[in-house]
Amino acid sequence: MPANPKLQRFPRSKIWDPKTQKTMDSLRAYIHREPQTTISKIQHDSLKSKLLSDTFNCFQDVLPISSDDVKDLLVETIDGVKKIEYQRPFLAPVTVEWVGQKAPSTSRADATCPTSEQWASLVRGMRSNLTILHVHGGAFLYVENFVLLDVVNAMSSQGSPEAYRSTTSQLAALSGGRVASVKYRLAPQYPFPMGLLDVLVAYLSLLFPHPRSLHQAIDPSTMVFAGDSSGANMLYALLQIIRLTQQHAPITFHSHKIKFPLPFPAGLATLGLNGDPLNSLPSYSLNRVHDLYLDVPWSLPSYPKCELWPTKPPRSQVHATTSAHAHPLLTPALAHDCSGMPPMWFAVGDEQFVDGSRTVARRAALRGVQVDWVRFQAMPHCFATLPGLDTAWQAKACMQKWAAFCRACVEPQDRGRPRVKAIRVDFSSGREMVVELEDDSALPMDEVERRVHTMIDQVEDAFRAAWEGKSVSKL
Repeated sequence: MPANPKLQRFPRSKIWDPKTQKTMDSLRAYIHREPQTTISKIQHDSLKSKLLSDTFNCFQDVLPISSDDVKDLLVETIDGVKKIEYQRPFLAPVTVEWVGQKAPSTSRADATCPTSEQWASLVRGMRSNLTILHVHGGAFLYVENFVLLDVVNAMSSQGSPEAYRSTTSQLAALSGGRVASVKYRLAPQYPFPMGLLDVLVAYLSLLFPHPRSLHQAIDPSTMVFAGDSSGANMLYALLQIIRLTQQHAPITFHSHKIKFPLPFPAGLATLGLNGDPLNSLPSYSLNRVHDLYLDVPWSLPSYPKCELWPTKPPRSQVHATTSAHAHPLLTPALAHDCSGMPPMWFAVGDEQFVDGSRTVARRAALRGVQVDWVRFQAMPHCFATLPGLDTAWQAKACMQKWAAFCRACVEPQDRGRPRVKAIRVDFSSGREMVVELEDDSALPMDEVERRVHTMIDQVEDAFRAAWEGKSVSKL
């Protein structure tokens, strides 16, 4: 792969060891390879499955389409908060992949077994009553399919439950629970709020199952939301929907009459939640030294065209229109009120998106929510899931903490723990240092909002200027 001069924009880290530097160089080179790959190919390549060992049960369940009530609920919630431009969603069957450890005394349920037998095997392997509702990341459309022959001599792809089995199986094994990973519809062909509707349907289906579902109704006090990056964003949006619909009239879902308020889960556990999707906050530039991203020119007319991109008419953002990012269901940093929400766990690196994640954590803490904040020094965005870094001690420590938090949420609470706990993990020694979530580097909330709205205008202006004079029907 020829050297890309753009990579010179990444400063050299003074903290990384040679192995980490080599891995990051390979990741950066692949992400920013020239020529750029079409979005269709990126998305296709990111959907490849990973095999699991014989110690796990893994199978899929298709959740049937319910009545339009749930779709109408989402639309009313979006419009009730802020009027934005978006494509009205439609319902579709939602696939959930169940992953769990098998019981030591039993053999793995074969993929050809009736699914009821697979389900029984999954339940026997549980050491906790925990159910994790997992939503994968990937910029709402994919996560890069990294080919790192020089580093790991393997191919790792992420962008679907099948590709996230390394993560979901670790969460299941380390927590003793079971994981339900949602296969939501991807952008750009299914923009906001299609994927969010699928995640809402999955949650309601766990609480109020279809008569033909494998599982019985799951107690929300035994359920935790877990996701990374854009998946974490959607789960945080789902918590907002639960809060915003408390006074909603009853709806019909499958054969159930659902009364409101909907119950919250027992917790939210996130890796690399991106509270600022348009990258308007300082960390996006300041933390490039320890992260992976330069601006990818998706919105420019010169970006390689395919059947998915550009959209017709073109838009600057893959997941939604630029102006729609003024909505808190798209930009978590703009969500003011999270009162009454369950305990939250945030794991981040010294990454480009840390300011947005910290803004969400700060807002939660200010509203009285229990917050655990863990920042790993010199680690990039979603490091625990990245090939070449997922075997590092930092990734293993992160996965242990992630699973431990999920399990703690459904067990008797330690009344002696602080309501807000923030730590920083040293890159070399692993020593954990207590830090302040609110410190001198934290921007005032009104400044965060000003920067987000300013960026919306700047991104839209740049997009229109780039497409000016192009033969498109409408911008």
